[in-house]
Amino acid sequence: MARKITIRYPESLTLANLPTPVERLAPLEEFPFLPKIYIKRDDQTGCALSGNKVRKLEFCLAEAKRDGANTIITCGGVQSNHARATAVAAARLGFGSLLVLRGDEPEESDGNIFLNRLVGAEIQFITEEEWDRVDEIMANVADEIAPSGRRAYIVPEGASFPPGVFGYIRAVQEIAEAEEKLGIQFDSIVIPVGSGGTYAGLAFGTTIYGLKARIMGINVLETPEYFKDRIARLSEDFIREYEGALEPTGGLQPLDVEKIEIAGGYEGPAYAVPSPEVLDLIRLFARRRGILLDPTYTGKAMFGLIGEAEKGRWGREVNVLFIQTGGIYSLFPWREELGHDND
Repeated sequence: MARKITIRYPESLTLANLPTPVERLAPLEEFPFLPKIYIKRDDQTGCALSGNKVRKLEFCLAEAKRDGANTIITCGGVQSNHARATAVAAARLGFGSLLVLRGDEPEESDGNIFLNRLVGAEIQFITEEEWDRVDEIMANVADEIAPSGRRAYIVPEGASFPPGVFGYIRAVQEIAEAEEKLGIQFDSIVIPVGSGGTYAGLAFGTTIYGLKARIMGINVLETPEYFKDRIARLSEDFIREYEGALEPTGGLQPLDVEKIEIAGGYEGPAYAVPSPEVLDLIRLFARRRGILLDPTYTGKAMFGLIGEAEKGRWGREVNVLFIQTGGIYSLFPWREELGHDND
């Protein structure tokens, strides 16, 4: 498929196992109204480096290396997949890492927390109230460690800032190749939205590579309006910073907030806290299809895809691509709830 716009990618590292496969989800009798669902297995980008964040980190950490940094600072929830992927990637590349995590320090090292500590990440826990100024906190931490010779590179939440957007622009090239191989076109690409960078990259990528698919996000916290504004602002920052990488100049425009599609109502009780229905869905997909959805992102996003299909968003013959963004390690703290059937 011919490109509409030529893009010159900045320097990047090789961290992920790419391309990831696209697989057809066998129909489930519980949901006869579903469209034809395909899953892009970005949970297979690596092992401890698994998930969608690795695509973004390939660009972010190349910039950190070029800037002469020796310590990576980032943030997230206590069981943040992004923070874990960043800590593992930092160790692999010889950086130190410092994680600012939202929530109480758990009594037991489990899931992503265990892996963070295993690879030597320093962890600072902050409260929900402090999270509102997490960028300021990370900047202060960078200043505090500078006198000891530690030069920090700060990766914002989810690597959702201009360098990270390139990760999912490049992923769209793989999606275009999958369409050609399968002989189909995707009507929609469905993703969980927790910080906005994956959405922005996919939206730009479909324009650059000429795909017809519409991007639909399922917010896993906050509200659809919050993420529409956040994604639109991120797209403006990206164009401002990387306009010179696009040909023709001006060929790619910031995303129109009115055209950003976020389906709300599936986020559950709180961030990283799934509803009983999402836990049931995670269990069903694991037992019936061997697909491991996670309680923070993909479980809620698949719940949202099913909910939107039931409302009639897609017909049964429509092709929908679901991005499986990873998150396997955040399942472990929920092992008691997921290890048995609900009464």
